[in-house]
Parts: sequence; C-alpha cells; structure tokens
Amino acid sequence: MQIGAPGLTGRAFAKKLTGPALDQALDTPDLAAARAWRDLDFRKDINGLRALAVLGVVVFHADRALLPGGFAGVDVFFVISGFLISRIILSECAVGHFRLPMFYAKRAKRILPALLLVVAAVWVVGWFRAAPIQFRDIGGGLLGNSYFTVNFWLLRLAGVGGYFGADSATKPLLHLWSLSIEEQFYLVWSVLVPALHRLAPRLLPFVILAIFVASFGFCIFLTPVDPIGAFYLPWARAWELALGALLAYREVFLLGRWPFPSRPMADLGAAAGVALIVGGYLYLNEALPFPGWRAAIPTLGCALVIASPRSVVGEVLLGNQIAGFFGLISYPLYLWHWPLFAFAHTWPGVIPTPAVLFALTVAAVALAALTWRFIEAPAAALFRRRPYALALALAAALAATGIVGRITYDSKGFPGRFPPLVTRVFDFRANGAEGERLMSCFYQRDDRAWPLDEERRRVAAFFESHRCGVDADPEKPTILVVGDSHAGHLFAGLNRTFGGRANVMALAAVFCAPLVETVAMDAGVAGTPRCRAINDYVFRRIAEIKPDVLLVGGYWAQYDHEANWRYPGFLDALVAGARRLHADGVPSIVIAGETPTWAPALPILVGRDLLETGSAPEFSRVGVRPDSLETDRALAAKDWGPGVVYVSQADRLCGPDGCRRLVGRNLPDDLIAVDYGHYSLEGSKYAVETILAPAIDAALERARPAR
Repeated sequence: MQIGAPGLTGRAFAKKLTGPALDQALDTPDLAAARAWRDLDFRKDINGLRALAVLGVVVFHADRALLPGGFAGVDVFFVISGFLISRIILSECAVGHFRLPMFYAKRAKRILPALLLVVAAVWVVGWFRAAPIQFRDIGGGLLGNSYFTVNFWLLRLAGVGGYFGADSATKPLLHLWSLSIEEQFYLVWSVLVPALHRLAPRLLPFVILAIFVASFGFCIFLTPVDPIGAFYLPWARAWELALGALLAYREVFLLGRWPFPSRPMADLGAAAGVALIVGGYLYLNEALPFPGWRAAIPTLGCALVIASPRSVVGEVLLGNQIAGFFGLISYPLYLWHWPLFAFAHTWPGVIPTPAVLFALTVAAVALAALTWRFIEAPAAALFRRRPYALALALAAALAATGIVGRITYDSKGFPGRFPPLVTRVFDFRANGAEGERLMSCFYQRDDRAWPLDEERRRVAAFFESHRCGVDADPEKPTILVVGDSHAGHLFAGLNRTFGGRANVMALAAVFCAPLVETVAMDAGVAGTPRCRAINDYVFRRIAEIKPDVLLVGGYWAQYDHEANWRYPGFLDALVAGARRLHADGVPSIVIAGETPTWAPALPILVGRDLLETGSAPEFSRVGVRPDSLETDRALAAKDWGPGVVYVSQADRLCGPDGCRRLVGRNLPDDLIAVDYGHYSLEGSKYAVETILAPAIDAALERARPAR
C-alpha cells in the first residue's frame, strides 16, 4: 500500500519533507502520510525492550530468587503493545487508510501461527501425561483462548494465590491471560479510536487520558482489596496500554509541540527508563501487593525508553544483536517457556530444580527460534500474497481449538484414557469438610467486595441466621472450631470422635486468615474488609461463648508464604491472638498445626504411581512442598504461652521416608488428602483421632471440674 501526495510514493514524499518539516504536527493528510511512513519504521530499541520484557518473565519463572520482580516484564509488554498498535491505528486514521478487516487480518497473522502451534502441543502432551482434572483445565484454557478470555477463566478458578499461587505452577496455559488482555484491548481500541478520530478528533487525546487515569485509579483501589482481580481484570490493566497509546498520539500528532528530546536528553531518559525496569525486576516481588501503584515502576521505565529514540542506550544496550535476537523471538519464547515449566511441575518424579528449569529455558529458546523460522516467517510471507485467506484459515483453526477445548472440558478430561482404578484415584473428591451442622456455619466467599460496614452486617447475618455458636446440649462441654478451609476439613473427624460427647460448633470462613485481631486495611488478605469483619465477629463471639476448647485450624503456610494471601507478620499475629483469647477467659486453645501439602495434587501423584509402577507407597517425598514444612517448624518453635497448645500435624505425618499419603490400603478412599492438602473424609478421621484428639481430650478433662 502506498501513501502520500498524489503522484508520489510515501518514501518519495517523505524525502521531499526533510528537516524541521518532519517534526511538525499532522495538520494535513500529506504531512500525516509522511509521518506515518517514517515513524512506522522498525525501532531496534523497542525490539530490545521486548527482549528485556520476555527475559524478565522467563528468569522469574525459572528461578524467582534471581529476579523476584521479573513478572513485571508483562507490564512492559503492555506498554509496548499499547504504543505500537495505537501508532498503527492513529497513523492510518490520519491518512484515511485505516481498514478494520485488514487490521484484524494483520493481528491474526502476527498472533495466531505460533499460538496455535503451542496450544496444540500442550493438548497433545496433556493427552498422554495429564490427569483428567488437569486435562479438563487444559480444555478450559483452550476454550477461553479461542475467545481470548483466559484472564476471566483464570479469575473464576483462582481459589488460592492467583497468578502467584502454588497451584498456578501446574497450569500450562496460565500465561495466556496477558495475551487475552491484549486482544481485548485490540478489539475495543480498533473500534473506539477510529470512531473518535472521525467524529470528535479533538476529544481523542482526552479520552485516552481519561481511560489512563480512571484505570490507574481503579487499579490502585482494587489491588489491596482484591489483588487477584486487579491482576486479571482488563479495566485494572487498561492504563498500561493507554500509557503506550498516549505516547503514540504524541508521536503521530504532537511532535511539532513536543518534539523528540535532544541526544543528551534522550540518553538520560532511556538510561533512566532501563534503570526503572531493571530496578523493578529487582525490587518487586510476589509478596508485595501488585499491580497497584508499583506497576508504574516498570511501565514508566518502558515509556521513557519509547519516548527517547536515538539514544546511546537504545542503540548499544537495546539495539545490539543479542537483544535483537531475543526481541525477534520474544513472542514464541513467551508462549513456549511456561508450558515447559508447568509440565516440569506436574511430571511425577521430576523435581523442578533451577538446573532443570535452566535446561528447559534453553529448550524454550530453541523452540522459539524454530517457531519463528519455520512458522512465523513463512506465515508472514504467505500473508503478503493472500492476507485475507490466511487470516480466515487461522481464525478457523482457532475456532477448532475452542471446539476441542469444549469437548475436552465437557468430557471431564477424557478419564477413559486410564485404567478404572487410576481414574477413580485421579477423580477422588471425598472431602473431610462435611456434616450439615458444621458446614452450615462455614462462611463462603462472595464474588464481590463490600465496604467494611456492609461486610460486618453480612457476616453477622450469616452466622446468626444459622444459629452458629449456639450449643445443642448445655450439659455437654463445648468445642468451638474457627479458621479457614483447613479448619473445615477437620469437621468429619471431629463429628466422629467428639460429636456424641461434646457440642462441636463452628465459626469458620473460607479464604480468610483466622485469629488476627487488628490489622491495617491493606495488610494482606487479613486486612480486606471481608476478613476484618469476620475476625472482629469471631473474636467477639468467642468472648461471649467462652468454649471449653477453642480449636483453630488454618492454611498457615498460605498466609506466611503465598503472595496474594500473605499477611505480613501473620505467625506472630496468630500467637498474639491466641494468647489474648486465653487471657480473656478461654481456658484451652488447641492450634491444629500445618498439614503437609503437595504439588501437584496428591491424587495425581498417587494415580501416576499406580499407572507407572502398579503400586502406591504409603509414604513418599515426591511432590511434598517445602513451604508447609517450613511454616510448621516456625510455628512449633513459637512461645504460645499458657493455655495454648500447638499440635504439629506435619511432624506426625512426615518422617524419613517422606510424608504419609495413605491411611489404609483401600484406594481411593484411604488417600489422606483430596487435593494439595485438604484432608479426605478418612484422612480427617485419621488426623483427628490419632493427632488432635489427645490434646482436645486433655483440654476437656481440665474443663470438667469447672463444669
């Protein structure tokens, strides 16, 4: 396509407009044509930014200790995408050459060839290696990817930890969330910008600025309240893409007023930008609330580099051949690296050490280079000859992956791929959180966040409407269970062991750090309005009930380690809360210590053992997560004070041969856990009877004289 003055090619006309004319604002279509031709040239520094972005992400995933904030490379990608796509749309709109079908065709050519190859490879490997529940989730990922809604799919599934949670390491299509956000941006932007440019061109920059400000403000507001939502929702990420769009608008329309900086200023700006990006990689980490205002560190750095062309940093540091190579393969490298890492985390017997992940990184680089050479480059050549035919074929292939994904998901991961016993083990779900009376007092999470006063009202209404904390027989002693789902998975065992001789009651809530009395409203998950309201209510009711035994259960490692659920200083806050309750009159408090946890889920580990060896060992080290054992040791070493007993479950369940997987030989019922660490029905009974009952019995015995 040629653009420019009548009778001149874009190149010839741009040649005619030399010197200061090229830095004038686009007041006429001819000047716009010249600007469009010149400024859509390839920029080596932006290609180097792509390399810096993808290497940050890959290194973070390979070894988080090396680059704790490398995940912010995705934020750099967002700014780059916002800039490049907006520059294309604005330049073409300025000369009247923007065509929506061609825009989508170009996006299909750029995105789909490598993407289709990678998702097909993930599905094929999953067919042979993934357990039904894992393969079902791969199918869901394929389905979401066909609509570019993987971010919403992951948000719906984000039970523990979101992107940074331990369960995320086993999802081979997790990384497609960022691609979905970009595609959602392209779909909206390619309609909104041309419409505004045609109907109200003077309003266009103000609309972009308003989107930037509104989205950034929303992101800052939402991050401490709902960090997982802030991470995945497009309206909490739109400001990063809008930042790139503002840079594009300035470059296309406003260079006459705000020209490119001089060479010394460009050097300073680009150096500061790279320093901010690298500094963000080193300063940020998964334990800090993110994105929020912290995402401005790498995004501002990226914006400074883009706004400072022709710098020494851009030419030497970002424009060298090595950076150019990684920039060229950045997209397929991003696509390939994570599935390789995810399968390493789910492959039984493979321990994803830094050495293993480094080897997989090398493999990902090789696959990315091959993908560029044999998939992307031929697709680009074919696109030049038959653009719409190729785009339609790619779109049809994408739709086909969605159909395959839907069938895979609806079939529940094709469980018939495995022998019947293995399938039953893989699908095992008999959770220890059962019993109508106790489960009716297990407060679930709402899909939306409420202000603190409304959360207080809702918490009180829930527990009071179910008569939680009201004893059935005043003549019997009272055991009150508080905590999260790791208190709930003890319900079956407590009912069996103590249901006939004590009032077993519950004030439990899913996804909330228990027994934390007073926290700042932005201090981890315990500081959210929901959890603040729950803890305030539970503390008040404990003081009113004064149970003979207070049993506290929780996923302690989650609040001590996992990024989006971590509450700073939680272990000490837990000890302080228990000591305070004893001082206020609760005679005996039993802390149900940390349980061992596994990655991937225990049924998958045992099913793989059966599939590959024909037997399932009672104990094993394979898949045991070290964070749960570390947290258990830390809690066991605390000074809990009088009246409080910490009972280490991990210490009783783990030994020289690893951690207990089975409580009997009847599979799958005798699996001790149903997932990463929640007790099964039989596991709950086993844990209460053999580990917790002695401490609870002793507490009840001490309470007998007082009654």
